Amino acid sequence: MAVRNVRVKRIASIFIAIIGLTLCRTNVFGWGAAGHQVIAAEAYQQFSPEMKAQVFEALKAHPDFAKWTNAYRANANFDLAAYVFMRSSTWPDEIRRKGNQYDHPNWHFIDYPLRPPAFPFEPDAKPNDNVLFGIAQSEQVLSDTNANSELRAASLSWLVHLIGDEHQPLHCESLFTDAYPNGDKGGNDFYVKPNQAAVRLHGIWDGLLGSSANPRTQWNYAIELETAFPRKSLPELYKHKNPKEWSLESRELAIEKGYLHGELKGGMNQETAVSLPEDYTKNAKAVAEHQAALAGYRLADEIQQFLKMGSVVPLLPEITNVAVQVATRKIGVLEAKNYYNEAVIVTGKVVQVSTRPTITFISIDQTGPTAPFSTVIFPENSSKFGDVQWLKEHDVEISGTIQEYRNKPEIILDSPDQIKIVGANAGTAKHPNQN
Repeated sequence: MAVRNVRVKRIASIFIAIIGLTLCRTNVFGWGAAGHQVIAAEAYQQFSPEMKAQVFEALKAHPDFAKWTNAYRANANFDLAAYVFMRSSTWPDEIRRKGNQYDHPNWHFIDYPLRPPAFPFEPDAKPNDNVLFGIAQSEQVLSDTNANSELRAASLSWLVHLIGDEHQPLHCESLFTDAYPNGDKGGNDFYVKPNQAAVRLHGIWDGLLGSSANPRTQWNYAIELETAFPRKSLPELYKHKNPKEWSLESRELAIEKGYLHGELKGGMNQETAVSLPEDYTKNAKAVAEHQAALAGYRLADEIQQFLKMGSVVPLLPEITNVAVQVATRKIGVLEAKNYYNEAVIVTGKVVQVSTRPTITFISIDQTGPTAPFSTVIFPENSSKFGDVQWLKEHDVEISGTIQEYRNKPEIILDSPDQIKIVGANAGTAKHPNQN
């Protein structure tokens, strides 16, 4: 099941990400920054209040902690601690080959050799310098309460990143054929055409979880993944319980879905790139979302197991998810694009309500693909609202935090309190379920 089929989201953004990831790559950056933050957000959403406090306390000693806290913009959906945890997931990529003392360029991947057509198993040639080694080292440091606090913070950042990396199938292989006697470096030397542009196969997989720079988008994507892939629906969580087994899962997916059992055709450079089979990217995205869901759950479990604190950490202050309590400024739909990540009240008339089994869209003032603003209700909250068709033709105020989706502003509704009838019908309009 592909979550993006729930909403037919961000298909175009995949190709934007692909183009951006095409050039100047080596076998790193499993998923893009957006993908790593999605996985981190899912893990964070699994944490108990005690664990949230502990990971935030540990990350306070991180070299980039001040940078992250300064970049945070307060909102009603996730707090500073969640944001810092999400940002920590991309740091190992950001420091790569920049002389940072915590940089480990080869920790991002493991090169299991793939040799078609039989694909016999072969171990990685560098067992002491790969993703499994990096995970083990990070967990060892996190378990040591006497270790240097900055090293512990850096190790937590690495663990968040590496669990994501090893769930990207092309980070757990290198294809060996007559054309690639030294391996294709996880698809970095394997060129294909998803449309008219030639790109690296590795870049396609890196971009499958999106490219948005808005952390609210990643937070919501994580919620969607949890809804589409609850723990009980993932037997792999119970069958495979350690990082090596997870890397072997990815190896098998690389064979089956990445290289189509050796049948995928590609070129050695952009000029010789071959067009991808129909539905290749669609099928790959379904795999990516499944892998991201697994990675989020497993990351939460690993941190729960290995992060040890030397003393009791006070709980973090609670925040509210009811955006109406922080919304003050009233704007029209045309102004919404100027208020990303801010809590506001959007005013206008409901002109259309599109209800589907998986999602509900409420259109304010304008409908269709050119509409400047959208309001959505995800399935996990639909029962709170009931049938919202009754809102049509009413003037309303929509309260919430503006986020970006496909370069347009939207508000995601979590509570009926975020919708208020105003105007002539303010005192008489009632939900059909009300007497």
